[in-house]
Amino acid sequence: MTHRIFGQFFICAGTVALGGFLMALLRCAPAPKLLRMEEPPVEPTIRVAVVQGEEEVRFRCSSDFWAVSPVGEILFDPGAAKEIWRVRLKYGQPADMVHGLVLYEENERKEAEKRLQRLSEQGWKCKIIAVGEEVRIGQRVINDNRQYWIFAGPYASREQAASDRGRLPKDALGRIIPELIGPPLGALDLIAPSGEVVFSSAEPFSLVKKDPHGLFTLEDVIIGRGYAWERLEDRTYRGRLEFRLGNDGKVLCIDELTLEQYLKGVLPKEMSPGFPAAALRAQAVAARSYTLARWGIQHRLDPFHLCGDVHCQAYAGVGQEDERTNAAVEETRGQVLVYQDRICETYYSAVCGGHSEGNQNVWGGTALDYLQGDFDLPFDQLSDWRLPLQEGGEGLDRWIQAEPQAFCNHRNEEAPRSIHYTRKYFRWETTFGRGELEEILRNKSGIDVGYLLDIVPLKRGVSGRCLAVQILGDEDETVVEGELNIRRALSPNHLHSSCFLVTRRMGPDGLPESFTFRGAGWGHGVGMCQAGAAGMALRGYHTEEILGHYYPGSELRRLYGPIAL
Repeated sequence: MTHRIFGQFFICAGTVALGGFLMALLRCAPAPKLLRMEEPPVEPTIRVAVVQGEEEVRFRCSSDFWAVSPVGEILFDPGAAKEIWRVRLKYGQPADMVHGLVLYEENERKEAEKRLQRLSEQGWKCKIIAVGEEVRIGQRVINDNRQYWIFAGPYASREQAASDRGRLPKDALGRIIPELIGPPLGALDLIAPSGEVVFSSAEPFSLVKKDPHGLFTLEDVIIGRGYAWERLEDRTYRGRLEFRLGNDGKVLCIDELTLEQYLKGVLPKEMSPGFPAAALRAQAVAARSYTLARWGIQHRLDPFHLCGDVHCQAYAGVGQEDERTNAAVEETRGQVLVYQDRICETYYSAVCGGHSEGNQNVWGGTALDYLQGDFDLPFDQLSDWRLPLQEGGEGLDRWIQAEPQAFCNHRNEEAPRSIHYTRKYFRWETTFGRGELEEILRNKSGIDVGYLLDIVPLKRGVSGRCLAVQILGDEDETVVEGELNIRRALSPNHLHSSCFLVTRRMGPDGLPESFTFRGAGWGHGVGMCQAGAAGMALRGYHTEEILGHYYPGSELRRLYGPIAL
């Protein structure tokens, strides 16, 4: 009861620090019980956001649990825990954000300082932002992915930052990013099954299971927010759960667990457990490498490393683990891909359509040698398909119309049933009526050009994927840039890929009646093609050969094993 009184006093005092009166009470109170980790870590601990943007989260636990403060103080001991508990937003205010422009990214601080000096001499007012971090096992650093970004700003809005892009140096990135200038404010309630608010807190708190084999289950988690497969699903997690305010001023729930446990919840969501074992092992190495490479960068302003949805890697917790994907994680434990002594940013997508894409064409930034697009074909077939896909036209038309025997083409071969779903994405076609597509453009992107007259690709990547398209209408015209933005703008649920040709069917009034998109692949196409990895495995390639094909020049390295080395 004492801790409950303290929590209520703190909330009444707002978000101001504890005053002298409360501190005096604390000095008189018995020393709180603290929880401490007894076993030394043998692998990194990762923080994964599993719920964001909600006003209430419902959960239950298979064992009793404690509610614990950031310093390990036990705030509440509820006893029996299998009924439904709730964490509810008491009140919340979003973090204060501004925007700025990233001009350059450097891996070494000295290089960033030289760049900053040159920009200063040209009249630019910039600063260096350090992103990424050292990843440790105990005191041992296993990865240092720190980068140093040259940042111009701040600007009060994204629009103001965008308006300044035109005067940037020609080789500058010009990427708009948010910057945090004030934390979110508010408080959360922990509510018992009886409906009683057992304590309120403006500070983060964690739920820790008394039984190390116990599990937390969150009810009605939103999966695939904004995508065609968006749904509610109960999710069960191994680690400790932390609740706090997110930067949006809403409830944020973070699962804190070991990296290998996390990967066991990732693999069955990112690759079917029915894929060949060599492909599953390649996926495990790619997922582990991606996690460590993007650690502290992917969500640099948030109090977690990665989110549990498709923005980072799909993570389903323990409830959907499979013995086949678990075996792939265990068999590759601690293994990552390295290029020039840095862990590779091992992006991957579902079906490349026979040709992968360069990372710089999809997300901008530095072109990474091991992520440059190429044909996903056996060596003996390369000479038949050296087409200039980037130019569009007849070469791309022939490519999309054809059935090249790419590793990811499973349409005409004997393959496990678990791979059959990829067939409809290797080559695809979809048609929208003109009025339907006009409505999609308005609803998805706010684009209204009157009667839609044409969609003209302006720029393509090496795989033929559109990087910029012009939308022409009888009243206006506009340009949509970016692979994902194009896919979002032209379909209610995202086009499968931006590698497409578009044709019009004209009506008697001289206006288009419909638009047909004929395309190749599913996803951005950068890095490993998952359907292609399965195809290589079925043809007898080993895990190392699969990884070498999709990340050329990289080296397989083991960072840790069952015992920290």
